[in-house]
Amino acid sequence: MGNYKKYFKYKELNEKLSNALKNEFYYEAIFIEFAILEDRTSSMLRHAKYHQDTYEKCLNDKLNLISSSPKFDNEYVKKHITQDMIKQIHNWKNKRNKLIHNLAETEYSNEFIKNTAIEGNNLIKKVSSKSTLVNDYFDKHIKSLL
Repeated sequence: MGNYKKYFKYKELNEKLSNALKNEFYYEAIFIEFAILEDRTSSMLRHAKYHQDTYEKCLNDKLNLISSSPKFDNEYVKKHITQDMIKQIHNWKNKRNKLIHNLAETEYSNEFIKNTAIEGNNLIKKVSSKSTLVNDYFDKHIKSLL
């Protein structure tokens, strides 16, 4: 997808996310947030010049690769994509998985779903901002990282 189409796709997703949160459609918000996290982690791996098979993996695998990859182990990148951020994404993802995969069996409160959606929204804002900085860095410095 080109930059122009990507811009409008993200604009649309962010509008839908905002509306979902405003109208208390928390599962929809969580669904959109997860998709954005998947995309942002794939984008970072793509800009770091990993093979397409690598960035088409599940979110857990992509996070583990980002966390352990030598390409992401430099001062600039670690300043923006911290181990704490990776841990926050893992923790949020685990909450999301529990909600989604055990929907009919899990005891939960609307407050838990709401808090998970709000936490996800805050997380994607941070990850989106930081991934843009890291992607720009990789685009400028990737040859020295190979």
